[in-house]
Amino acid sequence: MEKLTTRKQYDEVKAHVERLITEATAKGMLEPEMDNAYTQEIAQLSKQMAQYEDEYLNILPLRQKSPLIASIEEYFYSHGLRQKDVAKLLGVNESQFSQIMSGRRRISMSFAKRLHSRLGINADLILEYA
Repeated sequence: MEKLTTRKQYDEVKAHVERLITEATAKGMLEPEMDNAYTQEIAQLSKQMAQYEDEYLNILPLRQKSPLIASIEEYFYSHGLRQKDVAKLLGVNESQFSQIMSGRRRISMSFAKRLHSRLGINADLILEYA
């Protein structure tokens, strides 16, 4: 596997992968579990691109949502509420709630108690992920 070392090489490979994906999709050759020349080449080139991204582009990996945040979101989706409605229900302003949901603000003990009492979030989940 050839190592990409310049942005120009990376951009060329990326453009080539995009062309391959378009062509393979049009031919029905990019379905899940398929193993063919398209999927093999795309996989090989994608590994080269990922290695370049790790070494040179300093791209942060996607953060996985904590089970606690997912439970809070599940609550407002299942009850047809918006984020601002849940913030009000929990006694915080929208900005604070948004920061909590994005992981930029820690969950206080009083907020954790309200999660349990007002939303019915499992206490063990709160203790583990707050």
